[in-house]
Amino acid sequence: MKRQITDIQVQKNHPSRLSIFLDGEFYCGVSEEVAIKHQLKKDMTFDEDELKELLHDEELQKAKKYVYMLLSRRMYASKEIRNKLKEQGYTDEIIEEVILTMERYGYVNDRTFAEEWVQSRIHNKPKGRIVLRRELAGKGIEEDAIAEVLDQALGESGQSDSILEMARRKARSYRNDDPIAARRKLQGFLIRRGFDYETVRNIVDKVLNEEQSADL
Repeated sequence: MKRQITDIQVQKNHPSRLSIFLDGEFYCGVSEEVAIKHQLKKDMTFDEDELKELLHDEELQKAKKYVYMLLSRRMYASKEIRNKLKEQGYTDEIIEEVILTMERYGYVNDRTFAEEWVQSRIHNKPKGRIVLRRELAGKGIEEDAIAEVLDQALGESGQSDSILEMARRKARSYRNDDPIAARRKLQGFLIRRGFDYETVRNIVDKVLNEEQSADL
C-alpha cells in the first residue's frame, strides 16, 4: 500500500532535522542529508520497501554521526567501534556498513591505530612487548599486524630510547642499594611492565654498567 507525505516540518529543537508526516500522521524524523538523498517533498508516495530504505538510511546516518563524534576525540580500532555501536543498539548490518565506510575513507585503520598506540605507550608510559601485545589483541588487532608493529617500534632488542631512559631514571633511585639488590629491583620493575626476560637482562646490564661507569 502506498503512503503519501502530507507534511514536512523543520524540528524546532533540531533545525538540521525534518519531521516527516505520512497520511496526516508523524512517521519519523530524518536528517537533511537523508532528505536530500531521497529528494523528499510533499505529496511524494512510498511503498513499504521504499520506507524501509528511508529508515535504513536514517539509521546509517545516525550511526556515522555517532562514530565521527567518537573519532573526534581519539582514534579507535574497528573492534572498539563495533562494540560502541552495539551498545547504542545498532544492527549488525548498520555496523558493518559504517565500519566499511570508515575504513574506505581512512577514518578507521587498525594498522595505523596499532602504530599510534604503541608509540604513545613507548613515549608516555613505556611498556614491554608482552603488555603491548596483550593490549592490542584486546582491541581486536590481528596478530600479524601486532607482530609487525612491535618489531618496527622496538626492533629485535625490544628496546627504544624511551624505555632505556625510563630504566635509567629508575636505576638512579637504587643508587644507595648494593649492586645485587639494585639489579633485582630493576629487573622486577621491568618485568612488571611487560618486558620479556631477555630484554630485561639486556636493559639491566646496559643501565647498571652505565651507573657503575659514572661512579668511577
